[in-house]
Amino acid sequence: MEKKFLSRNYWMLSLGLTLALGLAAPAAAQDMSSFYVTPKIMASYQTVDMHTGDERSSVLGFGGSVGSDLSYSTSWPLRLEAEYLYHGNETFSRPTDCTIDLSAHSFLANAFLDLNTDTALTPYLGGGLGLAYLTDRASYGNATSKGSRWNFAWDVGGGVAWGLNENLALDLGYRYMDLGKSHDNDIGGVGYNVSLTAHEFSLGLRVMGF
Repeated sequence: MEKKFLSRNYWMLSLGLTLALGLAAPAAAQDMSSFYVTPKIMASYQTVDMHTGDERSSVLGFGGSVGSDLSYSTSWPLRLEAEYLYHGNETFSRPTDCTIDLSAHSFLANAFLDLNTDTALTPYLGGGLGLAYLTDRASYGNATSKGSRWNFAWDVGGGVAWGLNENLALDLGYRYMDLGKSHDNDIGGVGYNVSLTAHEFSLGLRVMGF
């Protein structure tokens, strides 16, 4: 069951990235300045559903993306990105329940619609689909369990880019992200997993025309 689920997720991510690269190809053929890279840092406000109640925490993360701005060669105010993010490592616990150390990585294909304002500030809206990789270590008393799991992941959000010059822009973004569940921990013969979602605020530097 797990192998079939993983295979389906890989297929979906591969399809998304193929479509993104395929749509970006016409722009790339005409103008390499349509490409950009964006290293970024972020604050992730995470919520874990621990069955007996939600636990919340905040953690710092980082990552980056490679993208293409289709407006350079078409009339579409659209950007396509392939993105990797590390969502940090955090411990979630309840007084009468198990403690889980959880870390998450995501690999997404994103699309963004830019809202032109004819100023240095460009708001945008968008979202994406991809995969999340969660690793965890659960403990309850003297019993422990650890493992990892690939999940389907998605995000939706928006932000604003502040153009510093023709090649640089500060990118301030927000997203809501669903990273799926941890693997099924077996603690004392009882199966246990948690679901991870997050509100994330990011700051990136978009470097264009390299």
